[in-house]
Amino acid sequence: LRLRSYPMQLKTARRLLISVAMIVSSASMTLFAAEPIQYSDETLENGLRVIYAPLHQAPVVHMRVLYHVGSRDERPDRQGFAHMFEHMMFRGSAHVKPQEHMKLVGIVGGDSNAFTSFDQTVYVNTFPSAHLEMVMYLEADRMASFQVSPEIYQTERKVVSEEWRMGRNRPYGTMYEDFLAAAFSTHPYRWTPIGKMEHLRAAGADELQAFFNRYYVPNNAVLVIAGDIDPAKAQALVKRYFGWIPRGPDVVRHIPAEPDQTAARNVTLKQRVPLARVVVGYKLPKYGWDGQEAMDLLATILGQGRSSQLDQRLVNNAQPLCVAVGAGAMQLEDAGMLLLHATVLRGGDPAKVEAVMRDAIAEVATNGVTAEELEKARTQARVSLIRERETATNIAQQLGEAALLTGDPGYANTVLDRIEAVTPTQLQGLASRWLQPSRATTLTIAPDPQAPRESDDVESATTAAATRPAPATLATSAPVAISATVATSATSAPAAATTQPRTIRFPQGYPQTPPMAEAPVTPQFQKGIESLTHGVRTIVMRDNRLPLISFSLTMRRGSDSDPAGKEGLADLTADLVRRGAGAMTYSQLNEDLESRAIDIELSASGDTTRLTGSCPTEQLDTAIERARMILREPAFPADELARLREQTISQLRLAMEDAQTVAERELDHRLFGDTPPGRSATPQSVESISMEDVKGFYQTMYRPDEAILVLAGDLTLERGQELAGQLLDGWENRPAPKPQYEFPAPPSRRIVLIDRPQGKQATIRMGVRAYSLASDDKFAGSLAGQILTAGIDSRLGRYVRAEKGLAYGVHGVFQPNRRTGAFVAGTDTALGSTEAAVRAILKVLNDVRDHNVTDTELTDAKLRVSGSMVMSMQTIAQQARFRVDGILNGYPIDYYDRYPQRITGITADDVREVMRKYFLESSLTIIVAAPAEAVKDQLSALGEVEVIPMPSAAKSPATAASAWNGRPSR
Repeated sequence: LRLRSYPMQLKTARRLLISVAMIVSSASMTLFAAEPIQYSDETLENGLRVIYAPLHQAPVVHMRVLYHVGSRDERPDRQGFAHMFEHMMFRGSAHVKPQEHMKLVGIVGGDSNAFTSFDQTVYVNTFPSAHLEMVMYLEADRMASFQVSPEIYQTERKVVSEEWRMGRNRPYGTMYEDFLAAAFSTHPYRWTPIGKMEHLRAAGADELQAFFNRYYVPNNAVLVIAGDIDPAKAQALVKRYFGWIPRGPDVVRHIPAEPDQTAARNVTLKQRVPLARVVVGYKLPKYGWDGQEAMDLLATILGQGRSSQLDQRLVNNAQPLCVAVGAGAMQLEDAGMLLLHATVLRGGDPAKVEAVMRDAIAEVATNGVTAEELEKARTQARVSLIRERETATNIAQQLGEAALLTGDPGYANTVLDRIEAVTPTQLQGLASRWLQPSRATTLTIAPDPQAPRESDDVESATTAAATRPAPATLATSAPVAISATVATSATSAPAAATTQPRTIRFPQGYPQTPPMAEAPVTPQFQKGIESLTHGVRTIVMRDNRLPLISFSLTMRRGSDSDPAGKEGLADLTADLVRRGAGAMTYSQLNEDLESRAIDIELSASGDTTRLTGSCPTEQLDTAIERARMILREPAFPADELARLREQTISQLRLAMEDAQTVAERELDHRLFGDTPPGRSATPQSVESISMEDVKGFYQTMYRPDEAILVLAGDLTLERGQELAGQLLDGWENRPAPKPQYEFPAPPSRRIVLIDRPQGKQATIRMGVRAYSLASDDKFAGSLAGQILTAGIDSRLGRYVRAEKGLAYGVHGVFQPNRRTGAFVAGTDTALGSTEAAVRAILKVLNDVRDHNVTDTELTDAKLRVSGSMVMSMQTIAQQARFRVDGILNGYPIDYYDRYPQRITGITADDVREVMRKYFLESSLTIIVAAPAEAVKDQLSALGEVEVIPMPSAAKSPATAASAWNGRPSR
C-alpha cells in the first residue's frame, strides 16, 4: 500500500483486494480468541514469587526460574558476568554433583537449559510430569548453595570463549553488538549478554561469588510451574524445597538512564561478508508501556510476512533490492526498540534500501495505516496468542516474563484486550512520536574483501574492538552505579577482599539426594483414522482443545530427483509453485492468506516435497481451497522466477561464507560422491534452471502416487474426509520416476582443510558411511549417540567440553535416512587447539568402540529415549509428523508404541558392536574449515592434508562447484 513507485491502478487494485478479503474474513475472525491463561500465584515469606499454571493436554511440566539479573546489571569493566552463571550453575551444588542437574533431567527424557538476556537469566526444565519433585529439588539446591570455585570458573570461561568465537566466526557475527553500541550511549544495553572475554580474564572467582550472593536470592526471582500439575501438591513441594531458603538483601539498582536521542546516528562498517546488511532502530519506552502491543502490530504491518510493506517495497516487486527484510519490536525492561533489517541483493545499494525503510516509517507517521492493514495484523496476533496456549513452555514464558518485568503475571492475559483496542489513529500517533528521523540509529555493514580481520585470540579482543569505527560519540566507559557489595569504579582493579559463599543451613531431614520417580512415562501416540481418498492415504487426527488445524500433503519425490547440473530445481519449483496460482498473483495470494491467518508453504527435501498448512478452524474451507489452487493451478510467472532465482543465488552466496555449512556439505560430498545425498545447489546450478525445467519437474514429480495427506486438529473425521476429497479430486495419478542411488565404495581415510583465511575458529566435522533407517542397527546406534552426545555429562561433553574446555558444543551421532546414513561428529574450537580437539573426539569415539559402556550409561540412555518421546508428542501437529514419518519409513503402525521396548532390549555389547561396525578410522573423513596457515601444521601431525579453497574463493565456477557439494546445514 501507498508505494510511491507503484502505478496508481496497482495501488487501487490492492486496496480493493484487501477490502474484499477483510470483508469476507473479519466477520468470522472475531468469533475466536485466545482464552485467558488459568493460573494462581503466591509470594513466599522469603520473597520468591511462584506461579502455578495447570495444563493437562500432555503428561509434561515446564518449570523455569527467572532471576532478575542480566547484562543490564553488570559493571562496564565486567561484562559477561550474568552469562557466566548460565554456564556455571550446572556445575553442582550442595547435594547435586557437577553436571548432575542436566543429566538427571535428561535421563527421564526431559530438557534442561538456560539463557541470559539483558534483564534476566532464566533456567528452564521441560520433563515428564512424574518427575516434578526431582526437578524442584535440583533448582532449589543450586539457588540455595551454589558456590563459585576457581576451577569451575576457569573451565567454563574457556567454554564461553569458544561460544564467543563462534559468533565471530560467522558472517555478521557482531552485527547487533555493533548496533547496540551505536544506539545506546549510557545505559548498559549498549553491550550484549555474551560479554567481553578480556573482562572475564581480568575477574577473579570471588567477584563472581559476590555477583551470585547479590542476585541469586529468592526475593530476586520468579518460579513458574506450568503443565500437568495439581496446584495444591505443587504448592506443598515449593514450600518444602524453596520456602526455607533465606531471603537476601533487597536488590537496589542505580542504572543510569539513557539520554533522549535528539540526532540521527549512522554507522557504516566494512566487513568480509558477501552481501550488505542494513539495520535501522528507533528506541521505545520501557516494557509494559501503553503502546507496546500497538508497536508489535506496526512491526507486523511493516515487515512481517510476504504482504508486509517492506516486503512489497524491497523484496517482492518488479525491481527488488533485497534478499530478505524484517521488522520486530524488542521490548526490554528499561527501553524498547523497533528494529527494521534488510539483506541487500548482490550488487545492490544499501543507501537506497535504507531510504526505502525510512520512507516506510515516514509514510506511517504522516498518513497512518489503513484499517485493513491493522485488521490483518490483528488477526495474525490473535492466532499467535492461541498458538502460545498450546504448550506449557509457552505459557510459562508469558507468565514469567510478565511477572518479572511488570510485577503482575496477569499482564499476559491483558494482551488480547490491548491488541483489540489499537486504532489506526493510535498507530499514526505512536509513529509520529517515537519514530522520528532524529531518533533513528542506522548500522550498515558493507562487503569488503580487504577489511581487516579480527584476531581469534580473546587476549586481543580489546585491540580488535578498538579498530572498529567509533559510532558517533559513544560513552563506552560511562560507569553503571551499583550497590556497594560489588561496586568499584569502571576502571579500578577488583577488590582485594575475598567474598565468601553464603552460609546455608539446610532444614533438618532435608533429602541428601534428588528424589527420583520410579516408573517412566509411556508416550501417548495418536494414530488417527486412515482411509483412501482418490488413491491417496488420508489420515484425520482430531484434537479440539484449540481452534486450530494443521494439514500436510507429502509427495514422494524431492531434491534427490534434481538432475545433475540442475541442483536446486526441486526447491526452486516448490517456491515458484507458491508464487501465484489460479487468478491470483503472488502478491494477491499473500495478502489473502495473511489477512485470514492462513499459512501455506511448499518445500522440498531429500525424497519428499511437502505442502503444509495451518489455519484457525473458521478458515479451514478457504485454506483447503487455496491449497488446492496452489497445488493444482500454479501460474509459473516468468518475472517471479527471475526474482526467485536471483534471491536464491544471493542466499547461496551467504551460505558459502558460513564455515559450518561449508564443512558439512563438503563432508557429505566426500562420503556420498556424485549421488543425491552428496550434491547440492550452487549459484551456477541455480543460474542454469529455466522455466522449462521448473514446469517439467512439476509435471513429472507432483503426483499423488504414494502421497500421504494428514489433517490434524479441531475437525471431525467426516469433515476431514470431505475436505480431503475437495483437495485431491481430479488429480491425475501416475508414477513419477525414481531417483538413482548408486553409492560409490566407502572412501579411505582423508583430512581435508578448507582454507578460510578470515576464520576465527576451526570448524571440525568428521564422518563415515553407516546404516540406513531400514537397518535394525538404528536401535543400538540411537543409544550410542545418546551416550556420546546427549547432555553435558555425555562422553563427548564431559571430556571435550567440561574437562578440556576445548569447545562450546560437541557431538557424535548416527544420522540414518531412508537410503543411506552416516556417523558424524564435530565441534568448533580455537585455532590453536585444532589438533587437540580432533584427538580428544577420536579418543572418546575409540573408547566407546573398543570398550563396553557402563550399565549406568546404558540405563540412563534408555530412559532418556523413552522420556524424550513424551516430550516430542505434546501437540497434535507433532504427533501428525510422527505418523507421516512412520509411513514414509515403512514402519508398522505400532512402531512408536513398541519403540521403547525395542530400545530396552539393547545391550552394552550391541552398542559397542554398532560402533565397531561403522566407526572405522581407516574410512574416516575429517573436514576442517579454518585459516590454513594457522592449522595445517597441526593437522599434518594426524596425516596427509588436502587443502582446498572456500567455495566463495574458488577461481572458476567449476572449482566453486567442486568445493560446494553437500546438503544444507544439519
